[in-house]
Amino acid sequence: MPKNQSTAAQTARRASRSGAKYTEALRGAQTADTPHAPHVLRFLAERSGNLYYLVGGIAAAWAYSGQRVLLLEEAEDYWRWRMSGVGRGRSRRKKGIEPAIPPEPTTSTLWASPDGPGFLTRHTCMWETRHAAQENNRGLPRTDRSPLAAAVADALGTYDVVVLVPKYWSYPDGENATAHVVIGEIDIFPDTDCRTALPGPGGEERGVPLSPEQSAAVLRERCLDFLFGFPHLPIVLDGVIWQSYGELPVDADYLAGVDRDMDRAGLPPLGWSLAGRRPDPHRQLPEPDQLKDPDFVQRYQAIARRLRTALDAHPVGRS
Repeated sequence: MPKNQSTAAQTARRASRSGAKYTEALRGAQTADTPHAPHVLRFLAERSGNLYYLVGGIAAAWAYSGQRVLLLEEAEDYWRWRMSGVGRGRSRRKKGIEPAIPPEPTTSTLWASPDGPGFLTRHTCMWETRHAAQENNRGLPRTDRSPLAAAVADALGTYDVVVLVPKYWSYPDGENATAHVVIGEIDIFPDTDCRTALPGPGGEERGVPLSPEQSAAVLRERCLDFLFGFPHLPIVLDGVIWQSYGELPVDADYLAGVDRDMDRAGLPPLGWSLAGRRPDPHRQLPEPDQLKDPDFVQRYQAIARRLRTALDAHPVGRS
């Protein structure tokens, strides 16, 4: 144990000198010293290709604050059709073509604090394997997601938070994730009703203004409808983040009203991100040079703090 590190017993003795009962102080100190199990976080989105920078920026902001963060990324599933007895597998055997070899896992450190505990690691691996089809599953391959479960289990003792980065973000993961956060992409902010118009000065027409509550309802219908489609999986959401690709035409008070209505509807607000434009390149995490840029990371610090607070309010293993 490093020098100057306070143990639970030492903390209890100091408290007892101040008049507190030693046993009660010891119990409280032991509880405080026990770290929470790390969250395994799954972001949900309908069009995930534009959101890698947002997720990478949040993870980097956590690392800058001293947390140990893992981005657990799903490798390209280019061998997904490897099966025997049906479909492409049969054609492949006839032609004498061997199935593709799954890629080896790769691990890299994207950022590490020079004088603190925080660091950000990226681990890319296969999340699932496909086994040969059997008669009882109508010719479809059997999916085995034990590789993802094993990768998550290996990370739990090393990291403070594990962020899942799948190839397809629209489905929740009830088996591995302990928290789900939805990200809504906004192309045009709904502050007016485009179906009706009012005459304006100079003869032009303008849309009827919407209240914050009406705007929130439109955002839920327009940007979050994928949550209510097939396969209708039950899910508990820990919050919602909005990313807009244009300037928001409303002020902070209006957005606060939208947030209140989202909270009323069971979508705790976690912040608004203004991307300005769609990121390039598409479907890629930020480069290490960007993650080392404090200006880049600062853009996501406010959302990262609110999300961390939401996760801490619902520790892993809650009943």
